[in-house]
Amino acid sequence: MPYKAYRDVNKTKEIESSKTTLADVGKQFYCKTENCKALMSLVNGGDSERAFFRRKTNSPAHISNFCSADGNFDPTEYEETKFNPDDIFAKIINPANKTDGTIGKGTTTATGGGGKKAISTVHKIYCMCRKYDVYNGYLSDDILVDERNFTRYQHRIEGNRLVQCTPYCKVYKELEYKMNYPSYPYTNGKLLKLKFASKELFWKYYHKFEDKNPNSFVVILGNWQECDSDEFIAECVINKSRQIYFLEI
Repeated sequence: MPYKAYRDVNKTKEIESSKTTLADVGKQFYCKTENCKALMSLVNGGDSERAFFRRKTNSPAHISNFCSADGNFDPTEYEETKFNPDDIFAKIINPANKTDGTIGKGTTTATGGGGKKAISTVHKIYCMCRKYDVYNGYLSDDILVDERNFTRYQHRIEGNRLVQCTPYCKVYKELEYKMNYPSYPYTNGKLLKLKFASKELFWKYYHKFEDKNPNSFVVILGNWQECDSDEFIAECVINKSRQIYFLEI
C-alpha cells in the first residue's frame, strides 16, 4: 500500500499519508507514479502511524508494480528501539544459524515477555524501509536497495543489504540465478547473481523463480560482494530460505 499520493490530477501537490487529517477522508487522490491514472482513496486518515492510500476499485489499474510496492507496515505492532539491522542480518544470513524459514511470506517472531515485537523478517524490514526514511536512528537508504535509490547503487552493491529485484534466468551451466535490479523492464537496469549454499537450495528456488511472472518483486537479503564478471554489479550467497521473500502485490 503506498504512503504517498497527489492531491491534484496534474500531480503537483504531493501528500504523505502520515500527514493527512480526518478532513481528507473520503477525498480522491492520484497515484504517486508518473503517468499512472489510478485513483486513490485514503485509509485510516488522520492516523499518522496507520494511514495509507489504496487504489479505488472502479479506478484504472496501476501501470507498474512500483505503484503499490510499499506493503503495509503497522508500527504499533513493533518496538522501534529493538531494531538493530546488524544483529538481524547476521541471524538471517549466517549459515551457522540452522534456523530456516519456509518459502513464501515468512514469519515474525515475538521477543521479550509480553512486550512489543521486534522486526525479525526480510518482509517486515522491507515494509518498514518503504515507509520510513529513518527508523531507530538507522537510515533506510543504507538498508534497502530499490528503485528509489537506483542512482546510488546502480554500479555497486556492497555489504549486508536488502535488494528489491525480479527473476531473470539461470546462469548457463551453473547452479546460480540471474536477477534484474530493480525490476524488469527498467531503463538501464542491472543484473545481480545469486549463488546458493547447496544444490538442494538452488533447485528449490529455481522452480519458484521460474514459476513467477518476470515482473514479480523478490526481496533478497545478502552480504553483497563484487562479482568477477562485468555482467553483474554484485553477487551474494543464499544460505537459507529466510533470505528470500516474494512480494505479493
